[in-house]
Amino acid sequence: MSPDQIIATLIALMSSATEPAFDPLKAGGHDTRYPVAIEACPRPLGPLEVEGSTVICGRVDVPEDHAATGGQTIPLAFALLKSRSTAPAPDPVIYLHGGPGGHTVQDIPMNAALFDFLRDRRDIILFDQRGAGLSDRSVACYTEFAEEFVKFANVDEENVFAADGPMAKCLTETVATGVDLSLYNTTQSARDVRAIMDALGYGVYNAFGISYGTKLAQELMRSAPDGLRSVVIDSISRVDSPAYDTNGVPMDQALGWVVDFCMEDDACAAAYPDLEETVHAAGRRLAEEPKLTVAGEEIDAGMMSELIDSSNAVAGPFTAYLPQVFTELAAGETATLEKLVTGGFDPDRSAAAIMGQYGAGLGGLDRTLAEVALMEAEQMRSAGDAAAKLLSTLSDDLATYGALNTEALLDEALSDVATRLDLDALLAFLRDYTLFIGQDPDRADIETLIATHMPDVEQLRLLGMVAAMTEEDVAAFYQRARVDAAKLTALARMIFALGIIACQEDFPFNSLEGYNAVAADYRFPSIDTGVRESTAPLYGFCDLFDKHPREGFHDPVTSDIPVLAMSGTKDTQTNPDAAENVVRTLPNGQAVLFPEAGHAVIMFSQCARDVAEGFVETPTAAVNAACTADLKPGFHVPPQAQ
Repeated sequence: MSPDQIIATLIALMSSATEPAFDPLKAGGHDTRYPVAIEACPRPLGPLEVEGSTVICGRVDVPEDHAATGGQTIPLAFALLKSRSTAPAPDPVIYLHGGPGGHTVQDIPMNAALFDFLRDRRDIILFDQRGAGLSDRSVACYTEFAEEFVKFANVDEENVFAADGPMAKCLTETVATGVDLSLYNTTQSARDVRAIMDALGYGVYNAFGISYGTKLAQELMRSAPDGLRSVVIDSISRVDSPAYDTNGVPMDQALGWVVDFCMEDDACAAAYPDLEETVHAAGRRLAEEPKLTVAGEEIDAGMMSELIDSSNAVAGPFTAYLPQVFTELAAGETATLEKLVTGGFDPDRSAAAIMGQYGAGLGGLDRTLAEVALMEAEQMRSAGDAAAKLLSTLSDDLATYGALNTEALLDEALSDVATRLDLDALLAFLRDYTLFIGQDPDRADIETLIATHMPDVEQLRLLGMVAAMTEEDVAAFYQRARVDAAKLTALARMIFALGIIACQEDFPFNSLEGYNAVAADYRFPSIDTGVRESTAPLYGFCDLFDKHPREGFHDPVTSDIPVLAMSGTKDTQTNPDAAENVVRTLPNGQAVLFPEAGHAVIMFSQCARDVAEGFVETPTAAVNAACTADLKPGFHVPPQAQ
């Protein structure tokens, strides 16, 4: 962060400066069909965000059924991040998040950073899809979340999908409310996107989908293409591919890329000439007795999928050591694996380490200049981190949760007292606090919460704070409870939302028989152990849901809209070959494969961000993807093999 950015942020915070473009949203939005209600943004916002100036949050009411007239509406949570430009492009980028069942609005700093590379020119729109994140009001099982929020906060894979488990109870509670779950699907969500853009005042826009968001993007092109200028699909889930039956294919392909890249590298190919067979041998050895151990723990055949999955999650030198790891595993050895998984190969970025690695050839004065420059860089980084922390704290302190800010003071006081409660008392308090997410704001209920759970010595002080709260403060307390509960139960709610959407529209397109047929053709059968353990329970879970497949939904999408399809060679969640396959029916589609990129390609390299940015600027031009050639991995070759 630059000094100018810090100064501008401070001025905006201290002056309560607001963005004029936000005024129509505060007045109800740009389209009366889809009313906008502004709400306080979930904290933290991030060091350079100022609510009302750089970001505004709220809800857009959209039809629960876009095909009906005058029916129920549902509120979808959004956050609008203004472009840093004083003359921004008129077409923003809306992020279509993954899952299904992911979320964006409760994690503004993370998502703002993810799309920061596009914000110099364009506004960024975040929203939580229907049934997901903070847009789950009409489907969340509030009572079940409160009754068993510990189970929801600590998802146990052994019982979460059980017929009598918390997810099944969640479904029972939701169905009992009378909600029509068949309306919670990708096609309705695609219509939601167009409605949100109308409500926020954008006639033309760009969509950027990641993971399941790419499936939503494909349906958006098919069902609601009006105003859609361009589409980026990153880490692609094809609508015409059974995503759960093929759950192991991405891992199989990612492992294949490790082998293929090694064979293309002369030194690696010479050191590991039979690497593909070595990988098979490693898988067989892991399945045998006695078990091998790493860091004192036994490992089994599941380690093959764990290794590739770990490679997907990091941008460091993980891939470089995999040929040596497989070679040792085949021989019953784990030295390189143990060092790899415990971070022993992570690069040291300290000034001393950099000088030791690169400074040997520098003379006296040049060496001194380099050392001083590195020290200055380290000090600047520390100063930037400190400034970011201070700005975030100031932003939170100045946040207007209520007219007197008493709600924020009450939350701080309750949090302080709660840390001193014993475990049983704390759990009882959290249970009742979580229940606030499903209720209408009521001051008396806050007073009851305090009288029931807070120690007598604290009650007078806390009740005095409640008495000083405005009606706006009371509403803000309920909103904060909702956000707190959302963070506590994010994983469980995502699984439930996944069930609502995936189980209803992707079955019987997927089936256990289909999974077995695909698994029989894996290039590396040893990866099946870990994949099957994580995938098989989903089929039983989906038996709990009614099925509502839609005719034509799983047909390939054909559209003239410009599309950039991005895949990564070490993505273990969506197929590395999906980009090439999806553009076959998209005449203005361009596919780019990024070596050493995992799931969410734009997170792994400046090359990926530059290619995406160039495409969004001029979607009809051929992208320049030459930088991908520099992303291919190098490989560790032991000295004795050189």
